This record gives sequence, structure tokens and C-alpha cells, in this order.
Amino acid sequence: MKYETYKKLASATLGKVKADLVLRNCRIVDVFTGEIVESGIAVKDGTILGVSKSYQGKTEIDLGGAYIAPGFIDAHLHLESTMVAPAELVATAASFGTTTFIVDPHEAANVSGADGIRYILDQTEKSNANVFVMMPSCVPATNIDDNGCMFAANDMYPFVGNERILGLGEVMDDDAVINGDPRMFAKFALFDHQTIDGHAPFLPNRKLSAYKLAGVDTDHEASSFEYALEEARRGIHVHVREGSAAHNVDDIVSGIVRTGIDTEHFSFCTDDKHIEDILREGHIVYNVRRAVELGLDPFKAIKMATINTAKCYGLKTIGAIAPGYQADFVIFDNMKDFNVLDVYFKGKRIDRDAPVKVRKCPP
Repeated sequence: MKYETYKKLASATLGKVKADLVLRNCRIVDVFTGEIVESGIAVKDGTILGVSKSYQGKTEIDLGGAYIAPGFIDAHLHLESTMVAPAELVATAASFGTTTFIVDPHEAANVSGADGIRYILDQTEKSNANVFVMMPSCVPATNIDDNGCMFAANDMYPFVGNERILGLGEVMDDDAVINGDPRMFAKFALFDHQTIDGHAPFLPNRKLSAYKLAGVDTDHEASSFEYALEEARRGIHVHVREGSAAHNVDDIVSGIVRTGIDTEHFSFCTDDKHIEDILREGHIVYNVRRAVELGLDPFKAIKMATINTAKCYGLKTIGAIAPGYQADFVIFDNMKDFNVLDVYFKGKRIDRDAPVKVRKCPP
């Protein structure tokens, strides 16, 4: 945090001036300690100042004992596959408590290359949510594909250093990784200090180890608990997927519950979820709800939807309710059904009924 920012926020943290917003009578889900803290939350300039019952705010809202957790994070998705404009998808999912999206726009990039990536960045820049992008790694998906664009390491270079680019998107060409294709490793080199997403269904033992050895950090393609466990044992962060096409929560979470393994390196994602499915059952909140129905501890489920993902992608100020974290919240009535009552992004309440303003594409 910059010095000037700290001085401004600290004056409110220390009680010298009022906070912008104080939420009172909260049951706070603490993702660090795994406990419910009955207290208040103070916010200024979109940042959490602290957790206490004694803060005073310019605006004060009594939550009446409702539960409040960090805003949920979708660890991996393709906005394009929802068949709606990016702003519409983000607004719809945000109304169900997802306040951070980690997007892989490889479908847009396969059609229009760098212009497609810029389109996604531009269309989501002013969303009521955090929208980060993983740089598409396989355009085309393999060397035998025929598509609308080639996207090599030199095409990616102008995006390196963009604060909204968190790393390299899902690496579908596992043969190029395992066989040491220099063109693939040139892409790895650009993002070796960031997260590299995988796409590795059914790789046998040694090939999966080689895939991880190359630098792949995550995978969302595990469809069974047994395979997810093999990935986790190799240090691969597993994104448990539940979308419109792939339904992996039941198998993987049931295995987690049965064996009692640690869930620190597990997160939730949708990958591809159509807008009608989001409207019917929710977004990441559905993954959380279903996991709890399967017997997973609610705190573990919420951590998989928040802080676990934030740590995986180096998002140091997202995913928890604590001083210095961004004031993104999802408020719900209980820790079983997770019926969403309200959502906040950067300390501002999201109007869940507001019409979505879709920006026109450039000619």
C-alpha cells in the first residue's frame, strides 16, 4: 500500500475520522481461523479498515445477524461460451455473489488474436466485479488445428506487465509441454513469475509429473477424485469444476469428504456456464452449496470459493474480510442453503435488478 493511501485509511482505522460504510450486527465468516465472528465491518474507499463493533460510519447498515463472507471467486471461465456480452455475464454472476472472475479468453483469441483479448479487457474494465485475464496459451489449441489466428510468444509480449493479466491460460497442448517444444517454453518464460494454468485430463503418472515439472500450476480438467488427488499430490492446484457441460463437484468433493484430505489447494470454477443455468441455480454459490450438501465443512467450501483461489493467483488483497482487503462481500441467510441476500463490490452495494449496459463493439 502506498504511503499516502495508508495515511488516509489509517485515520479512519484508528477512529480519528468516520468510515464511509459500517456494516453492523454481522456474522463474519473468517477464512483464516475457520470461525464465525460476530462484529461489524468498517470500509473506506473500497478497502476494509477493520472488524470491530465500535466503528462509526457516514453510512451504517444493520445486517440483522446475517452471515457475510468474502465475495466469491470463479477460478477459471470462458466468458465467450456464455453466449452473452461480457458485461452481461459478469453482472448476472455478480448478483449471485461472485465478485472476482479469472477469465481465459482463448475462444476470442482463436478468432481475432490480440484484438479479442483487448475486447475482453475493455468490455469488463468498469464492471461491478474484478475481472482478471489469463493470457491464452494455445492459439490454435494444437499445431494441427486450423483457426482464425496464430498467437505466439512475441504476440503476448505487449500484454506482459498488465496488472489485470495474472499469468498464462490453460495449456491444452500437453504434448508440446511434455516434449519440450521451445515455442511453448517461450510462452512459459514470459509468465514464469506468475500462475500458469493447465488443461491435463487423463495424463498418466510420469507425463503428469513432467507437465508439472515444466511449471504448470493448476488444472480444472479432473473429472474424478482419484485423478484430482494425483494432481494435488504433485502440487497442482485443483479447480473443482461445475458448469453447464462438466459436473465434477459431486465426484471430487465426495472423495475429499470421504478421505478427509486437506483442501487448501482446491478451488471452485465454472469453466463454461450458460446464462440460463446461472439464473436458475446461481454461479459459484452453487458449487459452495452443493459441496456442503455433500458433507464438506462450510468453512472449507467458502475458502475454496475465496482465499484459496486468491492465494493461487497472487491476489493479496482479495478473498478475506480483514484490514487492507478489498471490500467485496456476499451476504447470505445461513451456512447451509447460502441464499444470497446482498452483494457488495469495493464497498458499494450491487443493485441486483439494475439493467446491464452493454458497450457496443468497435466497427
